[in-house]
Amino acid sequence: MWVPDYKSKPGRIYVAIADAMADDVTTGKLRPGDRLPTHRELAWRLQLSVSTVSKAYALAARRHLIEGEVGRGTFISSRASDISRLEPNRAQSNLIDLTFNCPVQLPAQEQAMASALRAIADGPRLPLLLPYHRDWVGMPEHREAAARWLSARGTTTFADDVVIVNGGQQGVSVILSALIEPGETIAAEELTDPGIKFLAANRHLTLRGLPIDAEGLIPEAFEAACRSGPLRALICCPNHQSPTLAVMPVERRKAIADIAVRHDVLVIEDDVYGGFLEHALPSIASFAPEQSYYVTSLSKIVCPGLRIGYIATPPGRAKDLIPGLGATTWMASSLSAEIAYRWIEDGTAEKLAHLQRDELRKRQLLAAQSLAGQSFRSLPSGLHLWLDLPETWRAESFVAQIRTQGVAVTPAEAFVVGHGPSRHAIRVSLGGATTSRAELQKGLDILAGLLRGRPAASYVVL
Repeated sequence: MWVPDYKSKPGRIYVAIADAMADDVTTGKLRPGDRLPTHRELAWRLQLSVSTVSKAYALAARRHLIEGEVGRGTFISSRASDISRLEPNRAQSNLIDLTFNCPVQLPAQEQAMASALRAIADGPRLPLLLPYHRDWVGMPEHREAAARWLSARGTTTFADDVVIVNGGQQGVSVILSALIEPGETIAAEELTDPGIKFLAANRHLTLRGLPIDAEGLIPEAFEAACRSGPLRALICCPNHQSPTLAVMPVERRKAIADIAVRHDVLVIEDDVYGGFLEHALPSIASFAPEQSYYVTSLSKIVCPGLRIGYIATPPGRAKDLIPGLGATTWMASSLSAEIAYRWIEDGTAEKLAHLQRDELRKRQLLAAQSLAGQSFRSLPSGLHLWLDLPETWRAESFVAQIRTQGVAVTPAEAFVVGHGPSRHAIRVSLGGATTSRAELQKGLDILAGLLRGRPAASYVVL
């Protein structure tokens, strides 16, 4: 029987129980499909009233952590691990965090931001940035700068076909809200970012995982999915795919584009990681411009607090996304968009991207030295590693045991679409969740030491 460790948590008891449940989902102590005790059973075990436990379960259900089946009981939801990873983990605050794929905060970002804010405050354009802009898709000069940024990264587009959004995640959300109806089926790589899984579930879409290999999505698998039943859209990450780090070859991009056109399937190209590559490759959208929505962001590679992203739509289709904008934030922050516009125009954006890649190269070298002899995949300036565990380990046991040594990593299961088995691998983030290279080095040393060891007796499943 699951028993929550809630007594050390502040606040009302029922909230503390729900918080403890979220923590146990994050650590793997509770997994999707696990059956929970009945309200009465847990109340008896905790010596609490049934109403208190009922409130805790009701709160957990509102957080999408649990779901009930009449006649069978209450179970951890298939969405639970995705939801829990989208919020700060209270149990992780004292750990070396190698789970969160965020860029490194650099002094140059702070200097550039301070300079931009002063220039805007002292300049003539400030009054233009304060009111609503009722075309919603962005101010013309901001869209023109975005088109130049996108074109330099493999997607030739025009200002009229660009939509300004609050980061890549909102960009995908806007597209799904505007163009995909609840109940429709969309596809993604069989290992995909938890944020994509969350968006699909939140929109009540059926998400189908498609097979991948070392070069990303397999075109034949996409073709088979298109033939097997109605498929409305494909969400695909061809550059620095998370978690596998696959970079799709150009010929495969052409093949995916051709299949999408022949079967009339929308392509939502998620390229928030593309900036970590030294040299841009042509996007899938460049081979199927009438069929594709290309999404990227400055958040990962330039400055996360800016919260500005761009969507390149098919020609003449930008205003089709207004319903999606209206369902979220109506318009992106004009102030943030102005800073992005200035940084693109004066070269600051590219300079900050270069500095970010340079810092990550140094962190990748630290990881390569610490993990020598282990099986992992990396990119020269990538934001994370994808590490296969030795045969002695299972991912859930490894993640649980390394937490006891003060380090958090993400198991492969977090990225699995559907209920299929996951490989015994972990994603190791090297970015800004560790505030210094010294802290990162400490975490990597602990990781390397545990990889060379064997599971403790308490973590062996018989």
